[in-house]
Amino acid sequence: MEEKKKIKLIATDMDGTLVNDAKEVPASFAPWILSHPDQQMVIASGRPYYTNEELFKEIKDHLIFIGDNGGLIYQQGQVLAKAGITAEEAKFCLDLFKDEPLANPILCGASQAICHDPKGDRNFLKQLDTYYIKRRYVEDLEAEVNSDEIIKFTVYIEGGAAESIYRQLPEMPGNLSAVLAGPEWIDIVNKDANKGAAVKKIADLKGIKQDEILAFGDYLNDLTMLEAAGTSYAMVNGHPDLKKIADHIAPSNNDEGVMQILRKLFD
Repeated sequence: MEEKKKIKLIATDMDGTLVNDAKEVPASFAPWILSHPDQQMVIASGRPYYTNEELFKEIKDHLIFIGDNGGLIYQQGQVLAKAGITAEEAKFCLDLFKDEPLANPILCGASQAICHDPKGDRNFLKQLDTYYIKRRYVEDLEAEVNSDEIIKFTVYIEGGAAESIYRQLPEMPGNLSAVLAGPEWIDIVNKDANKGAAVKKIADLKGIKQDEILAFGDYLNDLTMLEAAGTSYAMVNGHPDLKKIADHIAPSNNDEGVMQILRKLFD
């Protein structure tokens, strides 16, 4: 098959794409990676790199990680590129959501996340346990904007109201860009930090052309990545706007859609 001959880099989103709704990685993924050394696999996620590195610890040296929706690129213990936000920009983000009762803001530092103690909020705690395994609880987030290098600001909106709140946000000033990262997540990042720009950076470093890139995604934070790829797949469970721009539609994340396509193209 023609795609098999030319693809050298595969970039996949995590949540809603590679993993199922129970947040489980397909059991066949690691063996597939090890048996296809000519394919450079990139895990491109809104999650921080340290969470994904732990999840894939047995094969981490065979992967490149794009963390925080493009804010950091990491491979084999080395940071290849990063683009964060300033302390003043982090303060702006906090102020933007201070009167939103459903919002749970998180400062995504290079080494850990900083947020309020979820206390009795089981939903928020579950999200933190899934996405931010390294974290610190504080009372005053604004006092922490200089305590770590902030890669990204994110906010967890309970009840799936993130899209309606996102649509009402004002235009982001200066170097900031807002992206809808999921039904319950809004990210605000450096405008130069997105999954597409990160994939292009990796391709440039590896001498890989656009038509040699394959990408999978499900949500609007994956849009730039699918546009950066020569061949793109949106998951059938994905956002309607993403499916409109994708070259192809992959089966559901709950049916191991990414693995189905990889086997179809390469095995």
